Amino acid sequence: MNAAARWPDRLVVRPWTPGDAQRVAAWRYGGPWQVYDLPGTELPGATGGYLAVAGAADGRLVGFYCTGDEARVPGLAAEFGVVDLGAGLDPRWVGRGHGAGFGRVVLADLRRDHPTAVVRAVVQSWNTRSLRLLRTLGFLESGRHVCVQNSRPVEYVVVLLSPR
Repeated sequence: MNAAARWPDRLVVRPWTPGDAQRVAAWRYGGPWQVYDLPGTELPGATGGYLAVAGAADGRLVGFYCTGDEARVPGLAAEFGVVDLGAGLDPRWVGRGHGAGFGRVVLADLRRDHPTAVVRAVVQSWNTRSLRLLRTLGFLESGRHVCVQNSRPVEYVVVLLSPR
């Protein structure tokens, strides 16, 4: 297996670049996870609350996370003391046991800037794999949120992670 096909020994969070946006825009998920495909028009270049998660040794992008407005689905209001979190993992690594390690790196980085905030994430209600991962990371379900996306109602599970 070549280096590009191996999961990095250690992950770091680094600034988001226009090249990262282009790479993520090309990611394609299979089956029902296709709803997570992000066209380039939805991704900011070098700004906008996005951060890259990459291999420490080579800087190779394996995922990203975003906060604030970029992480919030339509109709979900910002709340004082709550930081909204969205994340994505390169589809090559989805379902291969890397989610918890990726999530811990994201949360550790997020906590540096928001140590006392409640972290809020939303996951489409059918996505049991992501919901199981979030429970493993300590999130608790707090409710449901329904919004219209692509002319159809979409139900999300809202999960919260309290500060330590």
